[in-house]
Amino acid sequence: MDMNHLQPFLDAMHRRDKDGLADHMTDSVTLRSPIVEQTFEGKQQVLGVLSMLLSVADGFEVTNMIAGERNAAVFVTIRAGEVTVEGIDDMHVDAEGKVSGMTIQWRPLPAIVAMQQLMAPLIGIPAMKLVEV
Repeated sequence: MDMNHLQPFLDAMHRRDKDGLADHMTDSVTLRSPIVEQTFEGKQQVLGVLSMLLSVADGFEVTNMIAGERNAAVFVTIRAGEVTVEGIDDMHVDAEGKVSGMTIQWRPLPAIVAMQQLMAPLIGIPAMKLVEV
C-alpha cells in the first residue's frame, strides 16, 4: 500500500493550498460530506468544496491517523469562529497513493449545522437549522 500522497494532501489542507491539494488527488476523486446529500465528483468539484471549507475555517488540525490497506481514518478538528467540529475523514487512495475518495463524518450535531450554515451560501444550498421535536 502506497500512502505517499496522503500526508502531503493533509499538509496542503493545513496550509490552505489548493494547488497542493490538487497534486495529491485523482481526477475522479469523490467527496461525501455531512452537510449536503449529493456526492461531489471530480477534482474540480472536490477542490471547490474543500476551498470553501478552508475559506471559513480558522483552523484545521489532524489529531490522529490510522492507515489500512487502501484507506485511512484521519481524525480532525476544524474550527470556524466559535464553532468546533471533530471528525473522522475516511480517506481512500488509489494504487499510486493519490486520494481517490473521502467520506467526511463530523460531530456534534449542533456544530455540523453551524458549519453548514457558514458554508451554505458559498455552496448555493439552503441553510439547515436544528429543530426540537
